[in-house]
Amino acid sequence: MPLGSIRVASYNGWMVLAYFPVSLRRALRIGQLMLHLAWGVVLAGLIFPLLSPARRDRRIMAWARRLLRVLGVRLQADTAPRLPGGALLVCNHVSWLDIYLIYAAQRVHFVSKAEVRNWPVAGWLAHKTGTLFIERGRRADTARINTEMRALMQSGAWVAVFPEGTTGDGKGLRRFMPSLLQPAVELNCPIVPAALRYRTLGGEYSAAPAYIDDLSMWQSLMQIVSEPGLVAELHFGDPILPNGHRRDLAAQAEAATASLLGVASAGTAPQTPAGPPG
Repeated sequence: MPLGSIRVASYNGWMVLAYFPVSLRRALRIGQLMLHLAWGVVLAGLIFPLLSPARRDRRIMAWARRLLRVLGVRLQADTAPRLPGGALLVCNHVSWLDIYLIYAAQRVHFVSKAEVRNWPVAGWLAHKTGTLFIERGRRADTARINTEMRALMQSGAWVAVFPEGTTGDGKGLRRFMPSLLQPAVELNCPIVPAALRYRTLGGEYSAAPAYIDDLSMWQSLMQIVSEPGLVAELHFGDPILPNGHRRDLAAQAEAATASLLGVASAGTAPQTPAGPPG
């Protein structure tokens, strides 16, 4: 698919910050971020209950697009495939920022690890936007999440998972775990592979958004807002229709994502810290 069907966070406005001293650039972006988070709390707590699901979805996508502008990120994304019903989106995982890139291009319900629910502000906002929280390592909880995923996809919604189960540096791809693909198999629901990567304004690879090693959330945020600007690319592949066991389907989805990234399957990216959504 040709890139650029969706262009979010244009250079107008935030591009001027690229010429500011790093300390001033950080301060301005963090100040804007605090205001935007406050608006998110008002939106989710007071306005969402008054909106129809469709209008709420549009507000979530608009809020994510504004967040990218605040952080100095320009999103270049393919148009998501148009499907008559629900779908399961699978994507590589680099950063906590991935969530908002996908939200900006397509309304989905993410599956995230249970610890995220306890994050100040961010966990509450994730809950309000329809995130499903799973206690990883508990087989019974996987069954519960699969039931909730089935219900959403049957209603026509998209659910998104990061099948690598961890973040990487964006240069490679880990093996896709098949457990959360089971609802798509049972419903014969299409799986949409996606791939994202981050570049500098000059088009080079950027490691700034990678949430890996021992980075704290604050350190990761500082890396992002200190950059003159970032370009995030989001590609969608052709939908895959389930035609076998979930392990085979995971391998197909992994191969499709690797092809979109132009990398080999099952790479050896660094491990994630305890913080980011899985």
